Amino acid sequence: MVFSLIMIGLLAAIAIRQASQGFFSALVMAVLTVCCAAAAVGTHEWVAIHWVAPFFKPDYSLAISLAVIFGIPVLLLQLLFGRLVKRSGLLPLLVDRIGGGLCGFVTALTTVGIVALSLQMLPFPNGKVLGFARVSVPDPDDPGATVGADEATERNLLLKPDRFAVALGSVLSDGVFSGQGAMHEDHPDLVEAIGWVGAVPSTVSRYAPPGSIRVEHTELVPFVYKMMPGDARNNTPPNYEPEQPMGGREFQMVRVRLTRAARDKNNSHFFSLRQFRLVGHRGEEVLEQYHPMALQEATSPDGINRHIRSIKEGGRFVSQVDKVYSPRAGGDEVEVVFDLPKGFRPSFIEYKREARATLSLSDKPASRSATTATPSAPASGRAPSVRTAEAPEASAPPAAETSGRTAPVRRGRSARGRRSGGRTRPVVVSQVLSRFGDELPLTLRAYQRIGADVARGRLRSGHLVATTSEQEGGSDAEISKFFVPPDKRLLQLNVDRIQARSGLGRALNFAAATVQNYTVQDDRGNRYVVTGKYALAKVNGQDMFEVQYFSEPVGSIGGLGKFNRIKEKELEPTDQFVLLFLVDPGVRITRFNTGGAASRSDDLTADNLVAPQ
Repeated sequence: MVFSLIMIGLLAAIAIRQASQGFFSALVMAVLTVCCAAAAVGTHEWVAIHWVAPFFKPDYSLAISLAVIFGIPVLLLQLLFGRLVKRSGLLPLLVDRIGGGLCGFVTALTTVGIVALSLQMLPFPNGKVLGFARVSVPDPDDPGATVGADEATERNLLLKPDRFAVALGSVLSDGVFSGQGAMHEDHPDLVEAIGWVGAVPSTVSRYAPPGSIRVEHTELVPFVYKMMPGDARNNTPPNYEPEQPMGGREFQMVRVRLTRAARDKNNSHFFSLRQFRLVGHRGEEVLEQYHPMALQEATSPDGINRHIRSIKEGGRFVSQVDKVYSPRAGGDEVEVVFDLPKGFRPSFIEYKREARATLSLSDKPASRSATTATPSAPASGRAPSVRTAEAPEASAPPAAETSGRTAPVRRGRSARGRRSGGRTRPVVVSQVLSRFGDELPLTLRAYQRIGADVARGRLRSGHLVATTSEQEGGSDAEISKFFVPPDKRLLQLNVDRIQARSGLGRALNFAAATVQNYTVQDDRGNRYVVTGKYALAKVNGQDMFEVQYFSEPVGSIGGLGKFNRIKEKELEPTDQFVLLFLVDPGVRITRFNTGGAASRSDDLTADNLVAPQ
């Protein structure tokens, strides 16, 4: 409450100050403030990762970046316009005061929102700023605080200035103010994510660098468990009560490897379940984020790999979402379980702030082997141990919360991929479907050849166009594979088109799509130029397939031409767009780039794209 009242007081002071300057001056300041807020929200992560975290305390880097990128330009522009604009417009006094008040309120709400957001990013213990915490974390030093907060209930500041600033910045940063990534694709609810990551003791870090985690495995699990601890004095083993997912939902286990780069300043891995975040799409236009609701049991004496959701404490089952854990057995792998709607399509999983890895979810249930089985009836065994930040060898099993909150975001067309505008490129990598292999995505039996060289069912070079519904009864010579030279391997890199909204972004997209100077780089520093592309898309109600491929690199300027039927700039979220690269055997692909000063590159190191020998 104290924090909210201070923010409201600051808001009132700024609004009154701006209103007193008159409508014209207040309008100019409102426009400047909104522009600076959009630039700060859209670029602060990139600045923090590249310019602050490597040289200063990483846990402070995001807050510093957001505050500096917003505050310094606002102050400088205010001084500049204060000298240039000497007086307000000649407007009636009532219009001047009312207009100035409205513009002043927008300026104040935006400014206070950025200030509040920056303060919440700082590593205060349990995320509590002057008595305000977005989520309630039990005090481990309070013996009576055994029951965690309802993780579905979160507090908000009065008037929600932080959410206003993020929403404003998110909308505007998807254009000329965008940074090196589309903010709304990475953060369905940035305010909520900040609250989750910060709801930990001061001993737990809030930041992990990009590329410091890897997804090792995903699978469906039929159960998670409530645990009733055993009694060591009476030699009574613990009991487990299985829980199944509710209708229309499923439990997805994700095994994440935390690399050495993800360790904190004490060279340790400590985390809470809120510090994992899964972002993806439900349907075509709803972007959501979830945090885990169960964690792998620390030990398994009976060989059963259980995932614990809650533990019975003080006569009631308590979610373990806000307790602090480290990987079991002193390792670096963590198995977390998400309660997800069926059909959920993930984009990435994030650990703390900024450590992200792409993934695809399994549609296969866990096997019932001795190491992965989850029995359909309660099982028992000795009580496991859980390592916590406060007591590294305390006796309690890891568990997690109820299903993570969602943050739906309705958007327009092109809901898929990380989109950005302004100074960006026309494609970003979607590594989930990327693979090595010479197979076409479908076998062609009816197609149009445009200068194509085909031999023995393989496309050696040229251009093919086909309607997918005509393939089953087609009479043309069958084509099912690409021709790949013996000393090369074919990388099929799935990408998503970016539809930038700004004029500058559209111009850059057009230029990069025309040049098509796409390249990948391996771990030895070798670059490989694009050698082809294909797309599967709906054109005038028909499902079309179109491919261009050349067994020699053609990625110089103008090397690849436009598709004949499919328009790349009109690809929908459900369409596929794949770039083809011939690379050396055994290399690991580490980077993707579009070339040119207006582009950036994608780091593919964590996606383990290793060419077969």
